Amino acid sequence: MTCSSCGAESLAGDTFCEACGADLAPPSSPSLLDVPPASPIVDDPTADGDPTADVPRTHLLTPTSGTDGVDLDDEFGVDVFAPCAACGAAVADDGFCTQCGHKARTRREHWTETHGDHVGAVCDRGITHARNEDAMATAVTDAGLVVLVVCDGVTTAPDSDRASLAASRAARDVLAANPPVEGAFAARLSAWERTLHLACRAANGEAVAVARALGDPPEPPSCTFVAAVVDRDLVATAWCGDSRAYWLPDGAPGEQLSLDHSLGTEMIRRGMARSDAEADATSHTITRWLGADSLDPTPEFRALAVDRPGWLLVCSDGLWNEASEPERLQALMADAAAAGATSPTALAESLAAFANERGGRDNITVALARCVPQLP
Repeated sequence: MTCSSCGAESLAGDTFCEACGADLAPPSSPSLLDVPPASPIVDDPTADGDPTADVPRTHLLTPTSGTDGVDLDDEFGVDVFAPCAACGAAVADDGFCTQCGHKARTRREHWTETHGDHVGAVCDRGITHARNEDAMATAVTDAGLVVLVVCDGVTTAPDSDRASLAASRAARDVLAANPPVEGAFAARLSAWERTLHLACRAANGEAVAVARALGDPPEPPSCTFVAAVVDRDLVATAWCGDSRAYWLPDGAPGEQLSLDHSLGTEMIRRGMARSDAEADATSHTITRWLGADSLDPTPEFRALAVDRPGWLLVCSDGLWNEASEPERLQALMADAAAAGATSPTALAESLAAFANERGGRDNITVALARCVPQLP
C-alpha cells in the first residue's frame, strides 16, 4: 500500500503514513469490541477469474446495514504485551509498535482459553476478514464438567461480533451452572438435551438483546451456535447453524457429531458429493441461526457414550472450510503432536495456523477437550 500524498510505502493495516503523517484510510466508527478499523490488504478476490471468491463464507438464507456502536467490552483492547505482528518489536502503552509504528492487534483478534491440561481453545481473526466475528467460551467446573461453546457471527449482519460473544458466554454460563447428571444413561442424555436447549435459548436471548441495544437495525446481529459438554462418559452437543462438533477418538475413526443447517447439507442430501457441495459458493448459506431475525433458533441435539480416550473438537467453519473430514482433522492433530504441540491449547493453535496457512479466508475458532471416560 502506498500513501496517496507522498507515495511512501506503508504496511497493510496502517491508518497513517509514517513519512508524511497523512491519513491512509478514512476513519471508521469503533466496533463494539474494539476491533481495529483497518484490515490487511488482500488482492482482488475475483482477479483469478473466480466470480464467487468474495462471497461471505457464512451468510443467512434470507439476510435482513447495522448501526454503529460503542466499545462496551474493554477487556479486548490492544494487547501491549504481545510483540508487534509486523516486525516482532515491543508494543508501547499507546498500542503502537516502538520500532515500526504498526498498530498492535487487539485481543479480540486472537485470544486463547486454557483449563489445566485437558481443555484449550483459540479464536483468531484469520487473514482476509477485517474483524473477528467468531467467539468462544469454555469452562471446567469444580465437579469436572467440561463446557465448550463456539458462535460464528454472520458476516452479512453488521455488529455480529458482539452477538457472537454475548451468545457464547450466556450459553457457557447456563451449562457450567449445571452439575453432572446422575442416573441411567438415557436419563442423563435427556437431562442434557433439556439443558443444552436452555443454553441455546439463553444465547439467542443475548443475540436479540444486542439488536435491541442497537435500536433494532434492519439487519440485526446474528450468529451460529454450537455447544458441547463432557460429563464423564457422556458427550452431548447441540447446534444451530453450521459451526461443528467432532468426536476424534484415539485409535479409531472420528465422526462429525453435528449436521450443518445449511444449503450445503441439502445439496448432499440430494446426492451431491460432499467435496463438491462444500466447494459450492452457496453451501455456507445457513438455514438456522440465532438473532432477532431468526425464524427457527431451535438447536438440534446429539449425544454419545464415550468408551475410549479421545478429543472433542468444537469449531467454526474457518477451520472445517480447510479440513472437514474427521480423518483429516485427526491427521493434522497427530502431525502437530509429533512436532511437539501436545497441550490442548497448542493443538488448537496448530489447527488455527493450518487454516491461516491455507489462506485464512474466514475467522477461525478451535476448542478442544481431552476426554478420558469415567463411569458415573
